[in-house]
Amino acid sequence: MQIIHRLTVVSNPTRVFEVGTEIDGREVIEIKNMSLEYEDHVHSEYHVLDEDGELISNVENAPVIVDWKTIAEDGPVPDNEKMTA
Repeated sequence: MQIIHRLTVVSNPTRVFEVGTEIDGREVIEIKNMSLEYEDHVHSEYHVLDEDGELISNVENAPVIVDWKTIAEDGPVPDNEKMTA
């Protein structure tokens, strides 16, 4: 499973949101992609959430760089990810 690990907002000044960092005394626990795709445009939106699931910041329709991280999931390993000896 891939999750968003870091969101860099390309602006002046550049803003960086990264899971595990602290913003105004609140730890970033999750960055959620809330974007919607329409027939004629895309509405880009990301929510930066704290340990209580509360919104720290909301980024809408801004140029961003998204860094993904692969994490393990509970349950059996999918056949395409099994290692063979």
